[in-house]
Amino acid sequence: MISVRSFGKTIDGKETQLFLLENNNASVYITDFGAHIVSFNVPDKNGILTDIVLGYDNCTPYEGASGFLGSTVGRFANRIENGKFTLSGVTYNLCQNNGANHLHGGKEGFNKKLFNAFVDGEKLILSYESPDMEEGYPGNLKFSVSFELKENALEIEYNAVSDKDTVVNFTNHSYFNLNGALSQKTTENHTLAVFADGYCKTDAGALANGIIAPVRDTDFDLRTPKLLKEIYESTYEDLAQTKGLDHNFVLSMQRGEMKKAAELYCEDSGILLECLTDQPGIQIYTSNKMNLKGGKGMCDYTDYMGVCLETQGFPNATSFSYFPSPILRAGEKFISKTIYKFSK
Repeated sequence: MISVRSFGKTIDGKETQLFLLENNNASVYITDFGAHIVSFNVPDKNGILTDIVLGYDNCTPYEGASGFLGSTVGRFANRIENGKFTLSGVTYNLCQNNGANHLHGGKEGFNKKLFNAFVDGEKLILSYESPDMEEGYPGNLKFSVSFELKENALEIEYNAVSDKDTVVNFTNHSYFNLNGALSQKTTENHTLAVFADGYCKTDAGALANGIIAPVRDTDFDLRTPKLLKEIYESTYEDLAQTKGLDHNFVLSMQRGEMKKAAELYCEDSGILLECLTDQPGIQIYTSNKMNLKGGKGMCDYTDYMGVCLETQGFPNATSFSYFPSPILRAGEKFISKTIYKFSK
């Protein structure tokens, strides 16, 4: 069942909306502003519904807040080196909003856009038309993201088509805390598994530098679940540099095959979250640099309070031809699905 109410903000003469997707097991709140997942309520081991994503109680903070809490990210998730890329012999210059690099679509990416909303049965479809050269990207891009709450899973599907060759990389940037969004607890008591044999090494600015390293015999080997407290206290060079995880894990070198990418578990709440995707990578970010005020219930969000499971193409893929290609050719359709499945 899907219902809707105001989310308390008028943008360009249109009131923002908050949609409630619910069934007998769970409920999800999603706003048409930035296609943010605002709340994701699932049962804990005692059957009590627990909100497992960080966020805000009304629309206003989403306009100016950093951190991308629950955002749909586009046109290009993650970083692009020096804010530029070359496509068919033409160099395109993007906003440098992360030091010298471009991050998550620029100064006003999809997380700052008001989407058009359409309800199709149990599916919420949010769409946005990004004009040619918006944030420096070529092509008029028609984009939509749909959300459907199944029995024990939230399914997200991304669709896009452009009238010019362009580059794309979409993701959802929810911060999961299985203790509960109001708990004020860090995620150090969570265990994390990532089913990947390799990861993308980064420079000091968390930019993928083109090196794909094996996880074997490193602290990045999460093929067997590991307590996140161990990750946060690790002195392994690549982890110490970012003070936690902010890395793309290599699930595949091509898109299309649906696979389990990661599992997050909290023994205290008994909640298990599985992430499945057809994308080649998943960026794990453990909120290593978080200092956000006035979250839900006026909670403050500090380091390690959330874990992002960002299914995606590879970061900085515009710089390395051997990374899975981020190019979307004119008239071709981009379709991708991610599933967040919960159990106790």
